Order: sequence, then structure tokens, then C-alpha cells
Amino acid sequence: MIRIIFLIIFFYTLNLNAEKISIFVASSASKAMSEIKEEFLKKYPNNEIELVFGASGKYYQLLKQGREFDLFFSADEKYALEIQKDNNALTPPKIYALGVVVFYFLNENLLKDGIQNLNKEKIKHLSIANPKLAPYGVASIEILKNLNLYDVFKDKIILGDNISQPIMHVDSGVADIALVAYSLVFKDPKGKVAFIDNKLYTPLKQSFVITKYAKNKELAFKFSDFVLSNEGKMIIKKYGFNTL
Repeated sequence: MIRIIFLIIFFYTLNLNAEKISIFVASSASKAMSEIKEEFLKKYPNNEIELVFGASGKYYQLLKQGREFDLFFSADEKYALEIQKDNNALTPPKIYALGVVVFYFLNENLLKDGIQNLNKEKIKHLSIANPKLAPYGVASIEILKNLNLYDVFKDKIILGDNISQPIMHVDSGVADIALVAYSLVFKDPKGKVAFIDNKLYTPLKQSFVITKYAKNKELAFKFSDFVLSNEGKMIIKKYGFNTL
């Protein structure tokens, strides 16, 4: 009987100390952060973590309007800095990953002679993330301009709400080729990838902040530490990112 009472008190104490946090994660880091969450919760069971994926610009606006995220993982440095500027951050932005952009396609003939000799005639539609919402979309426009391809494709561009959609556009045949995050297609993709010189786009310093909503949530700070730990970095690298 005493043992049963002890166990009841023990489990009650565990649940009493359990926390729930909500985290926004840019679509480019969705796979990596899902595994990080899984590994983190092995160390801190009985807690709950909600991951919400999407375009950084869209969810930055939602945060500004009062959507309560405890941590905000952007696809660049800009939105994390904006959150700090808005006085909605408890911590300064920290870089968790360096994004890599690639061409993604099914038809190997499109790039058989290299990026500089892209088979423009065979490409009816090119998909990118919406640059008004997603940092990878901004990088995509920059790449096309630096490759002198923007004027060629500007009337053939299909926009995705986030960086995941251009992959679906290619896989479904809606687009012939796309500019996407390598982190989403580096493992077992349906199509092929072609790497792009990182000098052709501004570095995607994917950064995060702990927001004001996590003020009394120890779990948010522990999660932050885990992401930046060697174990966290190894998981991030595993998904095709570079890290500092």
C-alpha cells in the first residue's frame, strides 16, 4: 500500500513538473527538427513539444499578431532579428544551421551540360518558394539573377507558399525544375539535385530566438541548448545543412 502511494506521488510530481512548448520551424528544417525533438524528449519525457512548420515570413507576422510560439526557428537571420527588434525575444538570435540551395528536377536532360547550360527550351515551369514569405524564395531570385536566368524564367515561375511546395510541384509534374532546400531532398528524393555555388546567394544563416512567451518555461531553454549542442548539430548536419 505504501509503495502504491509512493508511486502515485512520484507520477503526480512528474506530471506537475511537465511542460508544453510550441515551436515554429521553417519548412527547410522540418525533418531535422523533428528528429531533434524526438531525441530531446528521450532525455526529458513527460513533456510535450508542438512543432509548427511553414514559411518564416508568414509565421513572423502571426507571432507579431499574438500567436504564441515559445521558440521561433527562421530560415534566415532577418526574421529572428525582427523579433528581437519588436521586443518579442528573450534571447538574441543564434544561428542553428546554414542553408544550402539546389536545383531539383526529374528529367536529367535539363542539366546534363551543367547549370550554366540549362536546357531552357524544355523548361515550361520553374518553381520557387514565394520570396515575400520565404527566405529560400529570396535566395532563389538572387540565384536566377546571378545566373542571368531571371529574365528567361520570370514568366514561367510558379510560387510555393513555403520551400516544401516546389518539391511537390516537380514530383507531381506541375513544374519541370525547382530551387529548393537541400535539407528536404538530400535523402531518397524522387528526383535529382544539382548543387549551386553558394557564392551566388546571400548565406542563409538560419537563426532562432526564444520568445517572450517562454519567460517561465525552463523546457524552452533546455531545448535551445540541445539544438546548439554537439548532438543537436550532428542531427542538423545529417539533414544536409552546414553548421558553425
